[in-house]
Amino acid sequence: MAFVNERKEDGTWQTIDRERNLVLKEVGGGRPQEPFEFNLNIEGESVNFDAFQRIKQLQHAYQIEWRVVQIIAPFHLKQDRSRLHALIEEALDAYGFAASRKNVESLTVTFAAYL
Repeated sequence: MAFVNERKEDGTWQTIDRERNLVLKEVGGGRPQEPFEFNLNIEGESVNFDAFQRIKQLQHAYQIEWRVVQIIAPFHLKQDRSRLHALIEEALDAYGFAASRKNVESLTVTFAAYL
């Protein structure tokens, strides 16, 4: 199973992979000139990260670019940088635009050099 977007009973959205016990939630930000704030729960451990979103609207779809600029995570998760980046990238790809992959033609995720 992979990440899917689902609406919770309280009306909020989450991007979840039940098989691997991973949950991505948007927790704040996203105002002009501000990054979006996310929490990625990896098997019960919290990884908080900030990412700026750039949207290019095409005729019937969007191109989304995420730039991750901050990651706050337990040391042992940050040690395996490639795995952590891959999980964040996979979660953001599934999250798409406002917790929907509908009408998203392409999506890229980049990380600040210091991460």
